[in-house]
Amino acid sequence: MPISGKLLWGAPEWAWPAIAIAVMLTLLVLWNYGFGRASRVVYLAAFFLKAFAIAMLAFCLLDPMRTATRPKPQANLVPLLVDDSQSMAMRSKANGQTRGKRVEELLEKSSSWRVRLEQDFDVRPYRFASRLESITASQPIASQGESSQLAKSLFALKERLRDRPVAGVLLFTDGNSTDESLSGVKWSDLGFPVYPVVASNEDSPSDLRITDVSVTQSDFETAPVTVKLSLSGNRVGSLPVIVQLQDEATKKTIQEQRVTLDKDGNAASIAIKFRPENAGVSFYRLIAFRESDRDALSKNETIAEATFENNSRWITIDRGQGPHRILYVSGRPNWEFKFIRRAIQSDPEVKLVGLLRIANKEAKFSFRDREVSGTNPLFAGLGDAEEEAAEQYDEPVMLRMGVEASEELSAGFPKTSEELFGYEAVILDDIEPEFFTQDQLMMLRQFVSFRGGGLLMMGGQESFDSDRFGASPLGELSPVYAPRRAVASDAGTYRIETTREGMLQPWYRLRETEEGEADRLNKMPSFNSVNSVGDVKPGAIKLATVRDGEGKSFPGLVMQRFGKGKTSALMVGDTWKWSMRRKPGDEDDPARLWRQMMRWLVNDVPVRASVRIESSNAGNGQVTIITDVKDEAFLPLDNAKVEIEITRAANEGDKEPAVSRLVAQSDSSIAGSYKATYFADKSGGYRATVRVTAEDGSEIASTQSGWASEASQDEFRQWDINRQLLETIAEKTDGKIVDDRELDGFVADLSNRKVPVSQVWTYPIWHRPWVMLMATLCLCGEWGLRRWKGLS
Repeated sequence: MPISGKLLWGAPEWAWPAIAIAVMLTLLVLWNYGFGRASRVVYLAAFFLKAFAIAMLAFCLLDPMRTATRPKPQANLVPLLVDDSQSMAMRSKANGQTRGKRVEELLEKSSSWRVRLEQDFDVRPYRFASRLESITASQPIASQGESSQLAKSLFALKERLRDRPVAGVLLFTDGNSTDESLSGVKWSDLGFPVYPVVASNEDSPSDLRITDVSVTQSDFETAPVTVKLSLSGNRVGSLPVIVQLQDEATKKTIQEQRVTLDKDGNAASIAIKFRPENAGVSFYRLIAFRESDRDALSKNETIAEATFENNSRWITIDRGQGPHRILYVSGRPNWEFKFIRRAIQSDPEVKLVGLLRIANKEAKFSFRDREVSGTNPLFAGLGDAEEEAAEQYDEPVMLRMGVEASEELSAGFPKTSEELFGYEAVILDDIEPEFFTQDQLMMLRQFVSFRGGGLLMMGGQESFDSDRFGASPLGELSPVYAPRRAVASDAGTYRIETTREGMLQPWYRLRETEEGEADRLNKMPSFNSVNSVGDVKPGAIKLATVRDGEGKSFPGLVMQRFGKGKTSALMVGDTWKWSMRRKPGDEDDPARLWRQMMRWLVNDVPVRASVRIESSNAGNGQVTIITDVKDEAFLPLDNAKVEIEITRAANEGDKEPAVSRLVAQSDSSIAGSYKATYFADKSGGYRATVRVTAEDGSEIASTQSGWASEASQDEFRQWDINRQLLETIAEKTDGKIVDDRELDGFVADLSNRKVPVSQVWTYPIWHRPWVMLMATLCLCGEWGLRRWKGLS
């Protein structure tokens, strides 16, 4: 059919003869009707019918022709763009048919609309999910893509068909796009009209899904991980729902909760608390299903929901890798070290290295000319070789415990930053500032502020001692000021009380409720040794106080941030009494508190090789693996080699985990930083094992990190077809929404629309059927009137 044109005359020389013939015949008809006896109305009607027929036949004598333009056959492209993402697997509640199956039926080669379309246009089928690709007739619509990059695919189609004539794109999708942002997309820049094809009779599906998931970790030993999730349902009713947490490694259910949705299909926030058994990176899977579907799921049968893909979520738990090494320095043997060491033995991720002074250095004395040995009397008589290596008079006698190598701490407290920075935390117990050299004190300050380590100062008769302590770098590191005068009382006994700030610290609490914590404190024994300190420094947090028999309160446990690290001060000097007086059958609260405190000390302490994962918002599963590498002095290290092995946790149906290997490249803008990009094409847990080697080939560190890819979850943000987005695309591109039941009429009318490549078409009007039909109808109508009224 023509879409535009103009009128031409094939025989203009017949103009005057045709006019003369028409006038003569009209006059004859007028003369004939002038002598009739019919009424005026019948006369006029019959006359005009016959006169119009004469005029049309006279018009045909001029051979009128019309020129128009129409699409050139097979010259214009019409791409068929099909959504192949998982949201197309949503099942209609009415007929149980998926959206993808409906589209597959529409695209049958034998369908009438497609046969008509292929007669006039060059039809190119494509499909899209995370990327655009062409398809053949033999390729089915699988509906397995984990994202719907609608805008990206349309503009990729524009680039692929650049400089090609595109008459329009038939778009088969539900409109649930997972593009990063659609607010700034200029659909008019596509340059061709888009015709979204949607189902007009699709009902809202019945479905249950997990919407939001958050994971928090703490040093609370009984439940260090809390997983919070929200459920949402559409047309599922107020039914009981089962929420399970499964371990990816063992496929076992760790916890199961039963909740009930409200009338709107929502559930209150659900919290699952548990303690991972293994250190490092672990993957878990949350699964929610209606209780009525439990048997069907156990038998792998189809359930009544629109899809089960949005009923599960992957979560990643990174508990860090040890062992975390802590240096314990004590001025004298004491009970505290015994109980701390015993408590930490049950934690394989924390290793305590002890450096205990068992004798102070002695002044060397010479009487007249008598030769005096330089060996400390404690080592006399052991032999010349042993005495030469033993501590001298002017050196304290130190006992090392838990060292990994014979040379570790052999010279006492570390004298170089490289040696000290090998630990992640330092505990100073009953040690005076004069024990350290000035260089060691400054190095200890750097350990906290620059290296980011943890420091715990414990009470004792040599701790927090007046001006000697306050004037040293230890006084600067301490979260409390040195005392200006003695402030502790002589009441004899002290009781520990937890402050409000202390109750908010998971690592300091031993009970989940405030009432339980208060009951624990009431059962705790009283103490007799408390150090005198000054005020708490600005910015520091007072976690516990001690109260004497007269009701006076003093700081008991205080913490603060200092540079990149953190420091804390425990003013109670005889906490070992708590462990000694624990009754049989009671919970081992002292040991548990020490373990949690040690975990807090080493928590978030930087390591030589740290890995972080940055996810892209593009919705294509892209992540950037960033590795920060430092040398022994914790300065950025360049020229290192960073190798990454990525393992995807096996899903159901996988024969074996998928493994990929990457080499990170140095970031020119940040010293010591190395980057690698990876595309997670499937949902699941991904573990990145990073091995860092120095320029000479020696290994610097080996660590792990992980992340969970949930690209498919964005597919199910909306249950119904996103008509609003599809209408916007159609409007901005001069297209229109097409009902899937009206495809035949739309394709028949597509030739009447503006197309890039067209051809001129000239045809005679008198050959058109309507011309002869109109003339015949006029003559038959005139004859019928005459017969009806009895005219001759």
